[in-house]
Amino acid sequence: MISRVFVLFITMLVSFPAGSQHFIGMQKEQLIMEMKTVYPDFVIDSSSVNHTYKYLKYIDKFNEQTLLVFLSDNDICTATKLMSDYSNLTLVKKELSNKYKATGKDQWIYTVKGVEYLVKLKRDDWFFSVITSKNH
Repeated sequence: MISRVFVLFITMLVSFPAGSQHFIGMQKEQLIMEMKTVYPDFVIDSSSVNHTYKYLKYIDKFNEQTLLVFLSDNDICTATKLMSDYSNLTLVKKELSNKYKATGKDQWIYTVKGVEYLVKLKRDDWFFSVITSKNH
């Protein structure tokens, strides 16, 4: 039992997408290939359709996390939103604080190719979200 819990914990550490991969600016096809390689525990979920936003929806095999990848009309990633169970909050905050520069409570920034990106952690009643977008 302990070894099974340990393996699950290590898998979550390795596969947690809270900012581990920069998707903004990627073409849809490239992003799909990258997800298969970088986050093999996430699978695309086409079960729901939203006519307001164009996005790809991924869920993890533990059903604790959902990743939405928002796309432009040209199928280029413009933002991401990771929704997760509160059991992952401490791990996510630690990862974000280790990777990015904190700019306030539950907010970080990072730069890729001269462009600054904003990462916000938003707390809801039953889950929390990590939203990544260009910093305007």
